[in-house]
Amino acid sequence: MPTHASPQPKSQTATAPLAGSPHIVIVGAGAMGSYFGGMLIDAGQRVSLIDVNPAQIETINQRGLILETDDGRRELSAKAALAQDVTEAADLVILLTKTLHTEAAMASISHLLTPSSVILSLQNGLGNAERIQKFHDRSRIAVGTTLVPADLQGPGHVVSHGPSSSRMMDVNTQCPTWMENLAVLFNDAGLRTELDRDIHSVIWSKVAFNAALNAVCAVTGSTPGPISQVEEALTLVRNMVRETVLAGSAHGVALDEKHIWHNVEMALHEQPNHKPSMLQDIEHGRTTEIDAINGAIVDAALQAGLEAPVNQTLLQLVKLKQFLTLECA
Repeated sequence: MPTHASPQPKSQTATAPLAGSPHIVIVGAGAMGSYFGGMLIDAGQRVSLIDVNPAQIETINQRGLILETDDGRRELSAKAALAQDVTEAADLVILLTKTLHTEAAMASISHLLTPSSVILSLQNGLGNAERIQKFHDRSRIAVGTTLVPADLQGPGHVVSHGPSSSRMMDVNTQCPTWMENLAVLFNDAGLRTELDRDIHSVIWSKVAFNAALNAVCAVTGSTPGPISQVEEALTLVRNMVRETVLAGSAHGVALDEKHIWHNVEMALHEQPNHKPSMLQDIEHGRTTEIDAINGAIVDAALQAGLEAPVNQTLLQLVKLKQFLTLECA
């Protein structure tokens, strides 16, 4: 099986075998990975879950995945392994690790990649495509965002209630046939998906959404619900969104501030008890994605000659909270 640690450019017209029975590899068996893996397995797809936690892998292999959604509870047989123990080439890789782990994750699965493999990043933050293309041909990379309120109750046990959806497109926004096949595959599994040629604006909008809610919840230890009850907190959240819109616009990315704020308000009112990922990380003594979200906004603003003082302050506070949490872990 070929290894592509330093891939050379390949044909732009190659197609990926995403119809039929592709081998899907999900890297990161946390809340999102278990949710997507479970939904795809339930639809009859062949899925291998990859993680770095041996105990989590053992639990999933012995007990399977448990999904609790608005459609009820499902218990699904699943296969999980360390990257080095998976041998079948991947037709589709769904990358759901934190941004800070992207390059290490890609290096670990390089032996599974072929010229036709497709890599889909549904990660938070900015710059994931640039990290992935160090290991794989850019023309076979797709990026996207997903709005799934998934809470991990234990290894492979996910609770997800409320509306969910994903948007995605190949990095070059050409919408090749394999991209259309990927959307069909997801939608057939009940993973509501739309293809969007304006995906880079969509990703920036998701960053604005995450910057606003994740950081505040991580610092305060609160779920979104109480934030909507305090006017000063809403002003803080609005300012973070505004700074992100200005930074994105300065880099040529058109962002709809009203639409972003609508999504924030929806989360505040429709998912009041959901714990955002940064809050979950703080509670469990894990490193957060603050650098790839609020930190990336600050960096983008500075590169454009702007300032993002509210995002910078939340960045500093979350970094302090993270340090104190990890020191006490």
